[in-house]
Amino acid sequence: MRASWLLILFGLPSLIGSVLLMRLAGAGQSLQVQQMVVAIIGTAYVLWRDRTNRDQTVERHSSMPQQIYNGVATLVLMLLGLGACFAFPESGNPVRWLKLGGLRLYFSAAVLPLALYLLARLHWRLQFSVSVNVVLMFVFAALLTLQPDVSQLIAFALAALFIVWHRAGGSMLKVGVTAVLGLLCYRCWQQPDPLQPVPYVEGVIQLAGGMGIVAMLAAILSVALIPIGLFYGAIKRSAPELMPIALYYIAIMIFAYLGFTPMPLLGFGAGPVIGYFAVLVMRQNS
Repeated sequence: MRASWLLILFGLPSLIGSVLLMRLAGAGQSLQVQQMVVAIIGTAYVLWRDRTNRDQTVERHSSMPQQIYNGVATLVLMLLGLGACFAFPESGNPVRWLKLGGLRLYFSAAVLPLALYLLARLHWRLQFSVSVNVVLMFVFAALLTLQPDVSQLIAFALAALFIVWHRAGGSMLKVGVTAVLGLLCYRCWQQPDPLQPVPYVEGVIQLAGGMGIVAMLAAILSVALIPIGLFYGAIKRSAPELMPIALYYIAIMIFAYLGFTPMPLLGFGAGPVIGYFAVLVMRQNS
């Protein structure tokens, strides 16, 4: 089975469970439809790309300079999007959303998985400047600190440190990156977060627990399948760039259980769904 199909299968239980739990919590029908539409579009696009790649009779690969250019350009666009979130401040609330008409997109959840994939690829596979790559990591972390979004920041920092430390040499650089990211995480942790958890967003595990132990175990298993699938793809499919993304999701899931951030795929939110499928699409293009 191709990796993209396998990763979709590992994500399906959470995507289906999110709609069921939203119905249980009494979420609006429009929210349920939005969740299903984003998931269906993401699945259809990944499968279409997979079919297109298989039908090609000649395999085409971009040159290394082109891959570097594409990766850096994509990372810069993501940073601009994170910066654009500050154009939509809400009194008393963190600056975490990019407003698109009447919709609010949790932008960091939509871009950080893909950002980590590209940063890992630039750091491990391509002949790209280590110093510039680290600067890009710092800019991501600084914007998350300013939002502030401690859950996304810590999850990103842990994954970024995994990327930096799993490259030979440069001990001073590794220690310096650890110190800077640690200070940013500490600074962000000190800032208050006035947002309260919502049952069908952050509190989905507890919501499932209210239905009984079997439902709770099913919810935990469904979210556990996401990092398990990524670890499998990293180890068995020779795609090490998926490893830091799996670590990112594990950290996010812990914070989500504590009520600090949306549970990826199982909880409501287009951002985490987009983030997951964006990685699958980029894998096919790499």
